[in-house]
Amino acid sequence: MTNEKIGIITCAHATRDMDCCAAPCLRDLNEHRGSFAEHHAQKAVLAGMLSCAGCPPRGYPEKILRKVNALAEFDITTIHFSYCMVALCPFLNQYIACIAKEHPGIRLVKGTHASDLSAETFREYVRTACKHGLNMNDVIKRRVVDYHQQEDEADEKI
Repeated sequence: MTNEKIGIITCAHATRDMDCCAAPCLRDLNEHRGSFAEHHAQKAVLAGMLSCAGCPPRGYPEKILRKVNALAEFDITTIHFSYCMVALCPFLNQYIACIAKEHPGIRLVKGTHASDLSAETFREYVRTACKHGLNMNDVIKRRVVDYHQQEDEADEKI
């Protein structure tokens, strides 16, 4: 049996600007949960991880393809786009289309870790975190909730 070689692409904004360390993504990969549950029968290994090329149009699609080409050189069989990409990225489908065209042999999966937050709530929490100088750990560990509730209460007073 050959190993399933997994690549993960995370959101550049989340990793660079919000200090996301992708711990939930890696946890669920190791525990075969979330979008990684389908790899349970195979011996799945993380062969590479990188952040996206950032929001287009600057350098699109060349930048994302250059990054994926780096993963492809290590015989990646599947690329998972992180939960933050699925919930936040307005360009995800464009990225998927250009990657699928260039690398038809690599399976592309939307999602990594399972989240109990809806994409809408996740986006709201990220906005609140950015507004208050918090990071992605504050969103993941729900420390952003108090800030978010304060904003909701302030909105209600208006």
